[in-house]
Amino acid sequence: MKLSHYEWDPEKDLIAEGGFAEVFKARDLNTEGRYVALKIYKEAVSRGTQGSTGQKKYSLEQEFSKIDGLSHTHLITYYDLEYIVHKDAMGRDASYPVLIMEYAGEGTLAQAIQKGLSPMDSEKIILEVAQAVDYLHGQGIIHRDLKPGNVLFGKDRSGNRVSKITDFGISQDVLSEKTIQQSMTEGVGTPHYMAPEQFFKKKFGLNGEIGERTDVWALGIMFYKMLTGKLPFGHNSKDYELTRDSIIGEEPDYSEVPERYKAILRSSLEKNAIDRFSSVSGFVRALSGIDDGEGTIFIPSNTSKHEGKRGERKKVWPALITCLLVLGLGIGGYAFYRSTKINTLLADGWNLYKEGKFKEAHDTYIKASNYGSGEAFYFLSRFNQNGYGTEVDYEKGFEYADMAIDAGYDLANFNHGWAYQNELGVDMDTVEAKKFYGKAKNSIVTLSDDGNPEALNLRGLMHFFGFVMEKDAGKAKRYYEKASSKGHPAAIENLAILNTSEKNYEEAFKGYEKCTSIGRYSGYRGMANMYRFGQYVPQDTVKALELFTIAAKNEDLISQFNLGIFYKNGVLAKPDRIKAIQWFTKAADKGHLGAQNELGTLYFNDKNYPEAKKWFQLAAEKGNTFGMHNMGVIHYNGLGVPKDIKLAKNWHQKAADKGYANSQYMMGKILEYGEADGTPNLTQGIRYYELAAEQNQGLALYALGRLYYEGKGKNKDYDKAKEFFTKSAAQNIIAADYMLGTMAEKGLAGPTDYFEAERRYLNAATKEYLQAQIKLADLYYDLKLGKDKKGKATPWYLKAAEKGDLHSQYRVAVMYYNGKYYYASKKWFQKAADRDHASAQSFLGYMYDNGLGGPKNMKQAFGLYQKSAKNGDRVGMYNLASCYYSGAGTPKNTYLAKTWYQQSCEKGYKNACDFIAKKY
Repeated sequence: MKLSHYEWDPEKDLIAEGGFAEVFKARDLNTEGRYVALKIYKEAVSRGTQGSTGQKKYSLEQEFSKIDGLSHTHLITYYDLEYIVHKDAMGRDASYPVLIMEYAGEGTLAQAIQKGLSPMDSEKIILEVAQAVDYLHGQGIIHRDLKPGNVLFGKDRSGNRVSKITDFGISQDVLSEKTIQQSMTEGVGTPHYMAPEQFFKKKFGLNGEIGERTDVWALGIMFYKMLTGKLPFGHNSKDYELTRDSIIGEEPDYSEVPERYKAILRSSLEKNAIDRFSSVSGFVRALSGIDDGEGTIFIPSNTSKHEGKRGERKKVWPALITCLLVLGLGIGGYAFYRSTKINTLLADGWNLYKEGKFKEAHDTYIKASNYGSGEAFYFLSRFNQNGYGTEVDYEKGFEYADMAIDAGYDLANFNHGWAYQNELGVDMDTVEAKKFYGKAKNSIVTLSDDGNPEALNLRGLMHFFGFVMEKDAGKAKRYYEKASSKGHPAAIENLAILNTSEKNYEEAFKGYEKCTSIGRYSGYRGMANMYRFGQYVPQDTVKALELFTIAAKNEDLISQFNLGIFYKNGVLAKPDRIKAIQWFTKAADKGHLGAQNELGTLYFNDKNYPEAKKWFQLAAEKGNTFGMHNMGVIHYNGLGVPKDIKLAKNWHQKAADKGYANSQYMMGKILEYGEADGTPNLTQGIRYYELAAEQNQGLALYALGRLYYEGKGKNKDYDKAKEFFTKSAAQNIIAADYMLGTMAEKGLAGPTDYFEAERRYLNAATKEYLQAQIKLADLYYDLKLGKDKKGKATPWYLKAAEKGDLHSQYRVAVMYYNGKYYYASKKWFQKAADRDHASAQSFLGYMYDNGLGGPKNMKQAFGLYQKSAKNGDRVGMYNLASCYYSGAGTPKNTYLAKTWYQQSCEKGYKNACDFIAKKY
């Protein structure tokens, strides 16, 4: 079956089935090797918004709009909501909703529990799940149906297993007879994992409602089962009411739960929602605290008022309670502990970063992030963007920045802006970059005024480049210096870059040297450039190449890409294709879009299309328009793959909709001629042509000129046509020069101007444009530029003749004939005659008749006259008649002679008419 660009086998590709929906694995026809999951709901909905099923469709789309665009490492990504239309039993069209989402094919948590999980694996998985749930809560979404079957496993880029939550946001009630308002307030879930308030809201719910603490309960149930292999309530029961009664009336048996997890589970599984962790982030923080080697774990303050209820809990917590009372921390004890822990880790991370110990710094920021530190998330984003202490991973860079922003650390918006400014995993988009810089500005100003070294460095960058702040090198230098004085490694390098731009080469060189001393290998790149251009140090290309190589070997991404360019173009070293590919590949493997496209282009030019496609596709899948466009080109022309205009259109549309002019033109062409589906759509085609033309895309300008010239989709307007052809010609589109020549020759949009026609035809003809070569030769041959220029026709006819143009083969033969170059003339008459050119056949017959360019051969001449006459040439008819009349090359036949003389005369050949008058 097919839906849009997805294909699946309903029998072989079924993943899961329930009473509510079926889930299938489907192949994405647009992207080789990519699969998605299709959740096909079993109940149809109306295409409108009226009535019961119309309300369902409206409600479903409302709910999808809430989750569309959500992004988290541990959430299944929802891509789209579409509909399959089938005939129902009454023969009416019925629309079945299809949720298109990420495919994670490594099994479910339910399957993993059956096989058995270690406590360590259980903790890791539940932390991942909880972080994703916490993210959902931040987006205003309560899952309400958390269970092991809704936790899937996929793989990250390194092949490690990662957990991903599914079935969030789309309520099953939407497709029942309940309205969306009802479904958002009533309990939905799987009984064994449902919280008490999902059965009796008013009795157990916080303020009588279902909320974040409902999901905390489900996390507790899941964690309990992961640790013990059993359910805490109604373990062997399949009866809804018995399970409900067990949840409401019984207490779990914690005897099989490892001691260090008992307090967390107790807090998660409090009957009353108010007594549980107040948020999932509290659950995460409590669980993360176990990893720090602490003797106790801290439970949220909202459990303290129940400490006296059970003697067992008094035994576990007396020291902690006393400590809290003595310190006067009361209900803020955990907050104090968390804050202290975060600050210690952040300070350690910063000091390690300053010392160039990037791996240790990265690991320390990971620990701080487990406490939800926005600043830690920010630095993890920077480390992933730059490959500090970890592999370059632009996706993680974005994810961590989002997590920092979600945690209220607005400074992290700068990372998004920087990514868009510098093509770090996304296409360059200065508008998008400016938007994020604007969001970061206030935080940067506030923190830099407080002396925060990272904010000082960023403020320097914003002044240096003029990002939403005035461009002012003096201010940039001042902020860089302040950050550098606090040991900020990036600020030291940025100050060196600024000094280079101001020709303070000695200070710049010292700055780069300092960078290398603290393990910042990009400093070698700075020194390399100074040796390359002879700034402060003597120019030394060998030394420059050596330093670039040191930086590149130490994973400096820009140096790896630069070395690829150097070896490709022969800069600093002799051209070396193998080394160029090696360095481009290193950078491309880390997600450098420029390197991926360079490799794609190199292989494309070598006609190694499968390898070219591989690299272009990597760039395209990151949203790079150049990569998308070239994927379109490959599929459009069938280069290394079967020709597929539909697939080409999909790629071109993606690039076109992101503003890529070349793909906008291709969309116009595909739509104008209906190349993808056989149905032309000129209106849409023109829209894309106009979008591309706004960016001066030459072929689009030409297309609009052509449409005005032909009156196709536009009112015929030669002035407009000339305007677009002129703009197109300025972009070196040779067909536009040809059309301007045609218009000048015909006097369209102005007086006839043969000299302008000559100039335009000549522009195109010298660039091997066949039609221009023919028209230029005709211009000379027909004496439109004077008799003295007729000889100029010969070389242009010859060029066109050699390309196979029949008209030119005949004309060049005539030119050689008139110049008495009979052997050359005969050669070209023969080529044209073989292609049934009637006049060429007559001419060639005459040459055989008179022994020109070779021996006389009347039999050959007669045969050619016969062909010419039958092909309608009046001279050929006359010469054939003369053969019959005189018996030359054939027996004499006066009847046939008269017949052919008459036909020649009727075609206006005066010699034939005169002969008839004289002889007949």
